[in-house]
Amino acid sequence: MFARSLTTGVVLATFVALASSAGVAAASASSAPASGHSPVVPTSDGGRGASVAFTEYSATGSPTNGTAIGPNFNLYTLPAEAVGRTAVTLSGAGKYVDFVLAKAANAVDLRYSIPDSADGTGLSTPLHVLVNGRPAPDLTLTSKYTWFYGGYPFSNNPADLHGHHLYDDVRTMFGRTLPPGTRVRFETANGAVPVTIDVADFEQVAPPLPPPRGALSVTSFGADPTGQQDSTTAIQNAINAGSAQHRAVYLPPGDYTVTAHLMVNNVTLTGAGQWYSVLHGAGVGVYGDAAPNPSTNVHLSNFAIFGEVAERVDSADLNGIGGAIGGSSTIDNLWIQHTKVGMWFTGPFDGLTISGVRIQDTTADGINFDGGVTHATVRDSYVRNTGDDGLALWSFGTADSGDSFTYDTVVLPILANNFAIYGGHDNAITSDYATDTITQGGGIQVGNRFSAVPLSGTTTIANNTLVRTGTLDPNWHFGVGAIWFYASDGADMTGTINVDKNTILDSPYDAFGFVGDYIPNATPPAYAITNVNINGAIVRNVGTFVAQLQSAGSATMSNVVASGVGLDGMMACGYGITLTQGPGNSGWSSSACTFPPFNILSTSTSSLGFGLVTLNTQSPAQTVTLTNPGPNPTPISSVYATGGFAETNNCPATLAAGASCTATVTVTPTAVQQYVGNLVFDADPANDPFAPYVVNLSAAVYNPNGNLALTATASADNTLAGFPASNANDGNQATYWQAANASGVLTLQLAQAAPVDRIVLQLPQGWGDRHQTIEVDGSTDGQTWTPLVASAAYLFSANNAAGNNVVDIAVPSTTVNYIRLDVSNNDVQGAPQIAEFQVYSN
Repeated sequence: MFARSLTTGVVLATFVALASSAGVAAASASSAPASGHSPVVPTSDGGRGASVAFTEYSATGSPTNGTAIGPNFNLYTLPAEAVGRTAVTLSGAGKYVDFVLAKAANAVDLRYSIPDSADGTGLSTPLHVLVNGRPAPDLTLTSKYTWFYGGYPFSNNPADLHGHHLYDDVRTMFGRTLPPGTRVRFETANGAVPVTIDVADFEQVAPPLPPPRGALSVTSFGADPTGQQDSTTAIQNAINAGSAQHRAVYLPPGDYTVTAHLMVNNVTLTGAGQWYSVLHGAGVGVYGDAAPNPSTNVHLSNFAIFGEVAERVDSADLNGIGGAIGGSSTIDNLWIQHTKVGMWFTGPFDGLTISGVRIQDTTADGINFDGGVTHATVRDSYVRNTGDDGLALWSFGTADSGDSFTYDTVVLPILANNFAIYGGHDNAITSDYATDTITQGGGIQVGNRFSAVPLSGTTTIANNTLVRTGTLDPNWHFGVGAIWFYASDGADMTGTINVDKNTILDSPYDAFGFVGDYIPNATPPAYAITNVNINGAIVRNVGTFVAQLQSAGSATMSNVVASGVGLDGMMACGYGITLTQGPGNSGWSSSACTFPPFNILSTSTSSLGFGLVTLNTQSPAQTVTLTNPGPNPTPISSVYATGGFAETNNCPATLAAGASCTATVTVTPTAVQQYVGNLVFDADPANDPFAPYVVNLSAAVYNPNGNLALTATASADNTLAGFPASNANDGNQATYWQAANASGVLTLQLAQAAPVDRIVLQLPQGWGDRHQTIEVDGSTDGQTWTPLVASAAYLFSANNAAGNNVVDIAVPSTTVNYIRLDVSNNDVQGAPQIAEFQVYSN
């Protein structure tokens, strides 16, 4: 799910992540076994989770001359985003990790991290591979697809701080089978770029699959398996022919460049296998038709989709699989990586089975069923390192129902939950395996949230294992449970939820959480969650509580057996919930109304806007207060400002419990531009998982003798593709706005109200003469407009008195927030054109 900020009016004690028993478990799991092979990482728990083709080995505990990092649950750190919260960093030339195989393999997928570049576009570096001491082809590592910054929906700008989404994957085949006992070494090629290695997934890949009988080959339609030519049209033609002729379409081994959606309906598209047949490119995706007329009888199998998505843009339609695909359709044995979402389906439609897929390194969800997807199943699939929920049902507009996630494994969602059900009815999460939630989520969430159709019917959460799931939420400043229920969207949650025979291990916070949005001045003070029945749970080494009760409503808990409870059995503070304890409970009878006494600092504001500041003049000062609520003192390593802003502060090296300090910020602009920066309070992340604390700073610059348009926002009522309104105030006379129609309105919203008495319009230098009819209007609110200059024809010419293709228009001095041009009658182009729309107040 596209995560949004969580807010509540409840003031609560604050605390940091507990790495106690969970960290010990992670460390012990990484110890090298007596057999001599590298530590094997569990990807399932008995009959729970996906049956994967690979064996996963941990770098931690393997032979290495690198440095083990972790365990650590603190955000924005390399170990926090590693499997088991531990990894190995190779810093310097000749540093290595050896993986000693327990099973035969001929291929590997390596999970790693390298630093970002200073401009956020990423670095690359080679990594040597040696098999029993003999060199194999190098791997090329990149940080192009990693390192997002700031707050949701995130940026690629390192100046926004809070770097996260730190790991990526690279895969290779060895060309031969490596027997058990083989030592595969990954070694730094130079000391310039440190490499952190997390886990390696070794696999025995079967030979390429042949084409189905009677299948059409995409190469017969001109598709290029070398990837040198764009194969989008050729593959689409093959798909269309296969649909028309009722024949399967085959992707022979190769790497096919695809730059747009491949549309499928009533067709089978299959390849030689995940490791052999690859669709790769910017814009790649396989899509069904749009609901309410979904594609049906679609069968996709045995190929990979590798995108080129390196940023999170929620409006971008860059999913591996998308659209609406139902009518007994199937998706099997696909590998999807570097897309926005692995699979995003928008209903309503009915009947889809997804199995054996592998989704990694997306910028948003793994798989999301959005609005009216019914009788759909995801099973036996492996999802890791998603930018949002791993697997989610979102009943937006229309209820999802009869859907299930079963025998799936979800690892390391970097934001939100491993599994989530938002509204709908009669859906199920069963026999799944989830590990290592990072932030703003838990292992499994069921909630009325994100404007979903409210939960009803019976929701089933059964026979799942959750390891190190649940997080400390940075907005709420309290823990979110391994399994949690959330009454949001301004209503109680009343659907029946049966939670049976689940196992919760090493959760850093609570096992079961009940959260209802806060209701000011109400009794009870939170929305209600009712009809939750928890039975037969095993809870081991939970960091805080077995049950954290922060909603009204009712629930029953029976046969819940807990051990290693960090604080108390229950956190109960009078939110109004009635918890009925049935038979068979043990290990969690105590209760308290408190959270752990650890520090989380707070700033008095999250942003400072300086408005319009006069060029070469210091702005009025603004202050930010940093407070330590206690109970412990917290070291402050530094306070600084970026982006051209200046600060002074009275913050001590250690901020005492209950104390505050202030930073005073100013800006003295030396150029007409938007000033954007941060005020940073850098606390010790060992004591505070949310450090550093960042306050966003911004200022526009007003030059009373200069062009006010440079800090204005441009828009237009219609635009020709490739010639946006922003071209008209970018300070570049060579670029221009052009309307798509015969007339158009170009508007500037000034950074601050200003007296305007002159505008200057430009077209690119060297253009031939042309007239345009122009009216100038002004407004204080963008709704009510006053004509400032009547409509008249203006000549743009290289011989104009004001300059080469420049028109100077006097305006009656008027204070406005908005100024616009109504342009028509271009006697050369036929559509309005403006290269620069300059505004002055002298």
